[in-house]
Amino acid sequence: MKKIIFVLLVSVVVFISCLVSYPADTVITNHSVDKTVTVKITSSEEIILAPGQSISIETKGTTEENMIEYYSPNKRVRYIRGSLKYDFYDRESYEVKILNLTGKTGSLTADGWLDTIYFSSSNNEQINNWLLYTNYPRFTARTDDGYPLQVLFIKEDNTFKLTIND
Repeated sequence: MKKIIFVLLVSVVVFISCLVSYPADTVITNHSVDKTVTVKITSSEEIILAPGQSISIETKGTTEENMIEYYSPNKRVRYIRGSLKYDFYDRESYEVKILNLTGKTGSLTADGWLDTIYFSSSNNEQINNWLLYTNYPRFTARTDDGYPLQVLFIKEDNTFKLTIND
């Protein structure tokens, strides 16, 4: 009888301790090799993480109170959300090569997925380690005078080869 009472008491203590649970901390880790990440969680202040840095913040309330409001650079890094953690990684990038057939100078953009490229009037292929951070770009090219140009491209392995025409 004493064993049964003891087991019941232990069971009650364990049951009550399970009911009174406090959420663990949320861990945010920047796995990027070279990009500083700025992130804003709903229930916290803006957090800046250097490459390789990790931080724990107190988890507050419901899941909605611990969601990402915004992060940057959003077109250079991506995140994976796990239970009580956010992991940021570099986005896959593609090399960009340009063949300018217009004989004019101008610029090329891709909706923020690529730093603006300024190309010369040369017909030679230009390789300057430009990186594109999406597999589905929407390129826009213009001359220095603002005249729109046509951009044709093919993707081969890890490289986008662009031809710019009038």
